Amino acid sequence: MDLKNRLISYEGSIAYQTKVGYFKNGKFWTYKDSLGYPTIGYGRLLKPGELYPNGITPEQAERMLEEDISTAKSAVRSLGLDLPSDWQDFMTIMVFQLGLSGTLKFRKMIQALRDKNYKEAIVLNRHG
Repeated sequence: MDLKNRLISYEGSIAYQTKVGYFKNGKFWTYKDSLGYPTIGYGRLLKPGELYPNGITPEQAERMLEEDISTAKSAVRSLGLDLPSDWQDFMTIMVFQLGLSGTLKFRKMIQALRDKNYKEAIVLNRHG
């Protein structure tokens, strides 16, 4: 499964979001994420003052997701890591979920990735 579709499944498909009430009448509506922040579509964290009183279409949600993936990939590149594609995807998802500042808190894991010690990076991601 490609990165975009993985994130859609993690953030909630249209079917799931319909079930929980975030998608209705053909549109995605703002909801609070697990930390209480306003979110829309496939995990787009809304900035202060960013409102969608009329909801957004599935096409808009996909465009937002593509923008957010691009932003996360750029942030991962800024770390200067030489990673295999599976680790690039993992780090992109991590930055998508936590932001770059949240991801940077995993200093030991990032160092293990710099050292290409992938087994240690897995352990540090789970416990570090």
